[in-house]
Order: sequence, then C-alpha cells, then structure tokens
Amino acid sequence: MERKKQMPKRKQMLHILKTPTDDLQRTFMYALSLGYSCLQIPLFEMEGEAPDYDELIDLIFDFDEVICWW
Repeated sequence: MERKKQMPKRKQMLHILKTPTDDLQRTFMYALSLGYSCLQIPLFEMEGEAPDYDELIDLIFDFDEVICWW
C-alpha cells in the first residue's frame, strides 16, 4: 500500500502591532515571515475599545513565534 506524502505544516508567526508600521518595519516583517503562516494583530486600530487580552494570550501560546512591534 502506497502512502501519500503530506506537506509539512508551516510554522505560525504572530505579529502584534502597537503602532502603524513604517517601510523599514514592513521590510523586516516580510523578511522574517518567509515560510511562515502569519497573522497580524493591529492593537492601534481598536478605536477606543480595549483589545480582547484573553484571546491575545491564547494566540500567543498557539503560535510558534511571536514578535511585538512598537
């Protein structure tokens, strides 16, 4: 019986953004994210609402790597 090879699961990277990114930050983010499945959480876009910190903590522990940007 022949087994099908499965694609390896991509590592996940979480980017937490405290402020809008500039060109240099976007360049770093792109370079660091190659080969990863990424999610960006822009905390600055909450418009008066507090972030759901319980969900954010869950995401931090679910992802393989986390980078916080100021």
